[in-house]
Amino acid sequence: MIEEFIKKWGAKKLILAANDLFCTIIAFNIALIVTTGFPDYIYSSTFPEKLIIFLTGAVLIIPIFRYYQLYKHKYFLRRGEQILLILKSLLIDSIIIILFIFLVKTQEALHDSRAQVIIYFLTSYILLVFTRLFIFRSVLKSDYIGGNFKEFFTRRAIAIGAGNLGAFFAEIITVKPHYHIELVGFLDDNPDKTGLKINRIPVLGTTQILDDVIHDQEIDEIFITIQSIDNKKLLDLIEMCKLTNCQVNLVSNHFDIVNAKLDEGEYHDLKVISVSQKTSPLYSEKFKRLFDIGFSVFLIIALSPLWLLISILIKLTSKGPVLYKANVIGKGGKEFLWYKFRTMYADNDPKIHIEHLEKLITSNKGYKKIENDPRITPLGRFLRKYSLDEFPQIINVLKGQMSLVGPRPCLPYEYKHFKEWHKLKYKVTPGMTGLAQIIARNREDVTFSDSVILDLYYADNQSLWLDLRILFKTIPVMILGKGGI
Repeated sequence: MIEEFIKKWGAKKLILAANDLFCTIIAFNIALIVTTGFPDYIYSSTFPEKLIIFLTGAVLIIPIFRYYQLYKHKYFLRRGEQILLILKSLLIDSIIIILFIFLVKTQEALHDSRAQVIIYFLTSYILLVFTRLFIFRSVLKSDYIGGNFKEFFTRRAIAIGAGNLGAFFAEIITVKPHYHIELVGFLDDNPDKTGLKINRIPVLGTTQILDDVIHDQEIDEIFITIQSIDNKKLLDLIEMCKLTNCQVNLVSNHFDIVNAKLDEGEYHDLKVISVSQKTSPLYSEKFKRLFDIGFSVFLIIALSPLWLLISILIKLTSKGPVLYKANVIGKGGKEFLWYKFRTMYADNDPKIHIEHLEKLITSNKGYKKIENDPRITPLGRFLRKYSLDEFPQIINVLKGQMSLVGPRPCLPYEYKHFKEWHKLKYKVTPGMTGLAQIIARNREDVTFSDSVILDLYYADNQSLWLDLRILFKTIPVMILGKGGI
């Protein structure tokens, strides 16, 4: 169990996380000692509440650091950027602690709180900068560490694809020993390459022996270094690699939209994106469902006056029902009835939309909506621009047919033009908003396939942090009408 956990996350990152937690806990104790005295602070009436508040703040530093990618090589190895990101993270952590203190609202919690938060912030910052930049960074980046110490940090890896990209990857790994990756060998489905050496790294065989190599060579990570492969075969290969329980990374431009728009790469000199299944165990389907229900009820209560106003305006400005209802495709390719505020004239001809979607999917051009669509009412144009027409889908969320965040559902005549790999995005519950909506909405520089890749990335990386990140980024998209028509 422990070995699997270390194998998944990496000893280096786990030690860094333990150091970060240790530094903030020490800083919390120093803050109490300075303001209360030692050992009197342990026996003071304020200690139990301060212990809960500051300990929570200390623990939160790990997800906050993870959000700012401070456990990735590209930031850990850069001093300037790391110092700035540590500062940002501690500011957020300190603000959360202040909010906790004022939510408790007792004299015990408020006593010396201002001085304690300031001391906690300054001490944490000094400890984290010192340990990360002047101890761990220097040691882990050095070439002289060896023996068991080096073996503990080094991750054994294989690369799938012994072409030009594989050769380039092997060269980079060789000249960057501080990445602590030992490339054991290549696998390539061209049998003629078996036995060859690429930059002194042997080609062990084809992917048919993947499981045997993983077991015999005690592999921790798999790097897919194939440049020319269609998306369906690539996704099948990724799924096969995931079954090994190794960390799976893609070294190519196939998921370039993820790296370009989300900055999810691990290394600053290689396009390496983790494509491992990283759905958080703390954010299970049941927890996500509870989050959806709670947030949906809040939205209904908070926005009900606006919904009533929109309903009245729709009835006054055009004939037809307030709500538009349609059968759409959801999780597992199953149909359900979804709801939107009606934005078009009643009894319109959908032919123009069907032809537009077919062309968009089959040509894989920019994800552009129909401009000057004559079917849309003047009010409907405004509602669409600011995504106000989407609000009734909260009914679908409460029914469990949709989530707040996920790939957007599609119409049946759109689904029938999907390639098989496109349909894989519906292995999760569709959502009201998603990565494709905040990144690719009505943009000509983002293709239909790019939008599907964003949805597939979300499906394998669901977490509370990612959902909150998407929800927060949806707000300016709505307020500014970014990409709306």
